[in-house]
Amino acid sequence: MYTFSPISDRVLRIRERYRNTTPKFSSERPRIITEFYKAHETEHPLLKRAKCMHAICERMTLIVGDDDLIVGNQVPTFRGATTNPEYGGVKWLVDELKSGQFYKRQAYEEYNEIDPVDADYMCSIEEYWNDRCLGTLCDAVIPDEFYPVETANILPFARNGTGGNPIGHFSANYSKAVSKGFRAIKDEALEKLAAMNGHLFEGDAEKHLFYRAVVIYCDAVMLLSKRYAAVCRHMAALDKYTPERRAELSSMADSLDHIIEYPARTFREAVQATLIYHLTLCFDGQMHGLTFGRFDQYTYPLLKKELEEGTTTLERAQEIVDCFFLKISEAVVLKTTAAATNSGGYSSGQHMSLGGVGRDGGDATNAVSYLMLQTMGRLHLHEPPLSLRIHKGTPDTLWEAAIACTKECGGIPTLQNDDVIIPTLLARGFTIGDARDYCIIGCVEPAGAGNDFPACGGLGRATYLNMGNLITMLINNGRNPLNGGDSGFGTGYLYDYKSFDEVMAAYKKHVEHYVNWHISMSNLFWLVMRDKMPLIAASATMDGCMESGRDVMYGGAKYNANGSSGVGCANVIDSLAVIKYMVFDKKLLTARELYDAIMADWKGYEPLRQRILNEVPRYGNDIPYVDKIARDAMEIFAQAFLKGTGDRGNKWQAGIYPVSTHVVNGKRTWATPDGRMAREALAEGVSPKQGLDKNGPAAVLKSVAAINHATYRNGTLLNMKFHPATVQGDEGAMKLRLLVETFFSLGGMHIQYNVVGGEQLREAQKEPDKYKNLVIRIAGFSAYFVELDSALQNDLISRTDQMVH
Repeated sequence: MYTFSPISDRVLRIRERYRNTTPKFSSERPRIITEFYKAHETEHPLLKRAKCMHAICERMTLIVGDDDLIVGNQVPTFRGATTNPEYGGVKWLVDELKSGQFYKRQAYEEYNEIDPVDADYMCSIEEYWNDRCLGTLCDAVIPDEFYPVETANILPFARNGTGGNPIGHFSANYSKAVSKGFRAIKDEALEKLAAMNGHLFEGDAEKHLFYRAVVIYCDAVMLLSKRYAAVCRHMAALDKYTPERRAELSSMADSLDHIIEYPARTFREAVQATLIYHLTLCFDGQMHGLTFGRFDQYTYPLLKKELEEGTTTLERAQEIVDCFFLKISEAVVLKTTAAATNSGGYSSGQHMSLGGVGRDGGDATNAVSYLMLQTMGRLHLHEPPLSLRIHKGTPDTLWEAAIACTKECGGIPTLQNDDVIIPTLLARGFTIGDARDYCIIGCVEPAGAGNDFPACGGLGRATYLNMGNLITMLINNGRNPLNGGDSGFGTGYLYDYKSFDEVMAAYKKHVEHYVNWHISMSNLFWLVMRDKMPLIAASATMDGCMESGRDVMYGGAKYNANGSSGVGCANVIDSLAVIKYMVFDKKLLTARELYDAIMADWKGYEPLRQRILNEVPRYGNDIPYVDKIARDAMEIFAQAFLKGTGDRGNKWQAGIYPVSTHVVNGKRTWATPDGRMAREALAEGVSPKQGLDKNGPAAVLKSVAAINHATYRNGTLLNMKFHPATVQGDEGAMKLRLLVETFFSLGGMHIQYNVVGGEQLREAQKEPDKYKNLVIRIAGFSAYFVELDSALQNDLISRTDQMVH
């Protein structure tokens, strides 16, 4: 049985402080950004964004805690939040402050403390940003023809503010920050500028501005590291610290003076350089879904060197990783109350991948892979999310460590199938080496590590298509009974279709109609975002950008894509199965009778609803009748996206994962043929409808594998819940492993599971203090169960407690 190592006193103190500190909002970054923008309104965006970054790195308050071994802060306080007003403005925040909602938030709404001076400042800048923020600029390009489409409640776009979210959802090239340093990157940019000066012909002017921006950014990130060095050196001179701590601070100062500018020399320096670089990506407003890539791959060479030289130990390395992960956990993404409720738990999706194959195709597991699992399993953290890449040669000990970690820290790590994902990247045009070197972005999205700008989350959070309402539009001639809207695109009422083939043909038309609108709106917004918000920090390291002289937002990365995701997969499958089974195959009722029951929200039709719930074959039970519908319906959705293109030479690609939007989208969806009532939660990911998988976990896996996951290049998410009693000890762990291996051999892409029973979760609702550290996986993120909205808690409880035999 796999065992976890002891936790150092330092780490215990930091973790205790983390779990007992309420996040606090700071207006420092908005203040720096606002003052800078007011003084540089007419500057070209490439130079403006680079110089704005320099202002932040130069002016922000730096803090180094008494126990810190790894430094890095976003705000001037321990565990805090801030915002970038140039994206979505601050009107939403000011509205919450003035109404009192911000002060009344509960934990599940991600409550943040705020000082009056910070609140007053945010109110003072509202007017300045109202007409200048990215959200407002994107609103101006919305065509009038979109407004009828909006009433369907399928697309994630609203009439205002949709384009105000940072893109996030990529993995910059952290390896260059660690092993190359920004002095070399700056020198490369200066060399290119020297060759171009006085010879700016076709396309060269843009490149010239780009390289100038890179030079400014490199100076900024190097300055930030040296400023931290100065703080550590100052603290090392204080008598209040022990001689051991003063020596440690001096060593930290020496490292911070060296790294970022030059390659890291030790494992600690590699980890520290990773965080300093990551902070600047966050300063660019990109924290949401920002991904560390393959952390174990780009940090291990230096650990290996030190272990061989005898200059460090695994115990010391473990403490470094512990402190690093706690630093990541400290940072909070500020969200609206509604957004926090729907994807709560102070989650930010700063993902890391471990394990898998290397560029040569051999197993890439190393000592850092185990350190990462040890940290999560011992400290019970919900951030950063981890994904373990599984292949046929994954070591037994890594399997054991992963399963032990999952039992301790619900749903961490998630498991990803190399044998399915690598071919999807090859289909995108990746080289075999780059495809093998992939990482997981945000929730479950496969992408290149340091060479790919996949925009897996679409326009930040504007990525989720409500598939439940696709069914509503299909059966109600394009009209939405929930809001009375007419989308302007109808193919008839349910009773107009003469065969199931006609239903499926109409379904395909609706899918293509709304997917095309989704891509069209995204591409419109992208033009505005590209011109106003280039991402210099990411572009300075991303493969392809320095070579092409183009920012990632302009298509400079080696690989490019755009991603989106469907929500309500099982509802679509089961609804189509009900129509086929009850109306056309068994002829147990007419299409009009079924239609009338649905339009009545099943009121007065409860016997029929119960018959549908209990008699019709359901997805998730290994029934070929419904699994064929699953494959056909989901293939239509995936192929509709694969036809789409963008302005970066990028293809669009679909995923099926909800984060937790299956709950909020359910509230925006009328009753559906599968027996679901209006406003009830939709199904999440590719998982069966909550509680309707009756034939055990193997049947679930076979049904899910019926979907062609290879066409879902933006990732799929399968969530399962196993009762702890059935997976105890080594035998239980082996049962879990065999289930996963079977699923992956059938073509499954991803699986995650909580080892927790419904009774324990109900107990946690009653006694939250007793279960303060209970981490669970909701959908695309993990969270402390007691910090979630009751709707999300109940959704998790409603999922089947699977028993492994």
